[in-house]
Amino acid sequence: MDLGLLASVAAEFGVDAAKYAHLNAGQQRMNVGNRLRRLVPESVYVSRPTPGETASPQPSATGVAHPPSLLGAEWPFLRAASATTLLRLQAAAVEELRRHEVVRTGNAPLGDYAEHLFAKAFGWELTVNSATGYDAQDNQGTRYQIKARRLRNNRAGERQLGVLRGLPDKAFDYLAAVLFSSDFAVRRAAIIPHAAVVSRAMHIKHVNGWRFLLEDAVWLIEGVQDVTDAIQSAAANLNLSKGA
Repeated sequence: MDLGLLASVAAEFGVDAAKYAHLNAGQQRMNVGNRLRRLVPESVYVSRPTPGETASPQPSATGVAHPPSLLGAEWPFLRAASATTLLRLQAAAVEELRRHEVVRTGNAPLGDYAEHLFAKAFGWELTVNSATGYDAQDNQGTRYQIKARRLRNNRAGERQLGVLRGLPDKAFDYLAAVLFSSDFAVRRAAIIPHAAVVSRAMHIKHVNGWRFLLEDAVWLIEGVQDVTDAIQSAAANLNLSKGA
């Protein structure tokens, strides 16, 4: 599997692929792959095509083939591009996002993008990347852990957020979470009290963390704020400012 794609999948499930960057390619695949196998079904990441390959339609549980991706249909030249070209495009895109201060790292940008949108929408101050347990604070000192997921084919596990660490220690006051559609449009967003997260999270011993599913029922919990409109507005304003 391509390292760039593997790192992207790892970031979605809370695995820091960068910590293995000093190893050779084979060792990186082995270590990150082993971490992922403990967290997600292998089908979630093995079924994704390596950059440069044309994705064959994948049958769903009902036997119906999935259509080509929306992004592939929008930019058909990507399907014919070489692996090297796709990796260069990805790197260039992430660097441009960093230049615009939309993302803060060179990793898969979804998490940084979510942090940027929440900070812009509510005036939060983002913490340094090394901060433990939370990603942002408001002017009252309230701490927010920010998570995001990109939904693709409504597969099992797609709404599972990255692993939450130290949940009983209350390192954050609220979980700010957003679901993106496959084309990166904001689908739903919520700010969830810590107590509500604790009540629905499941501790997974072998990863020393908690799993939380951002299901539609979460928006019905008392105290949960539906902030979809605010995050969608932040995304729209960002696109306007960048000439999108």
